[in-house]
Amino acid sequence: MDLKPLQSSLSLHPETDKAKTLRKAAEGFEELFLTQFLKAARASHLGDDIMGSSAVDSTRDMFDAEIARASSGRTGFGIADAVERQFSRFVKG
Repeated sequence: MDLKPLQSSLSLHPETDKAKTLRKAAEGFEELFLTQFLKAARASHLGDDIMGSSAVDSTRDMFDAEIARASSGRTGFGIADAVERQFSRFVKG
């Protein structure tokens, strides 16, 4: 019986795939950063919320997460660009 190693993905351009993976990770970090930024901004209260409840808080958290997901890598923050630039020298080896 001949066993061959199983590869999860075959690629003709592994460097390109590594670069794409790095970009995706950098955008994920930017998304996480923006989510935390929005959460911190929402934590500051100027007064009592007339509609405050756990359902409203959960909805705001989901809304903030969606805003962060949609804007990561597409905005002028440059966090993903900086992370990608920082780690690209390790990927291109």
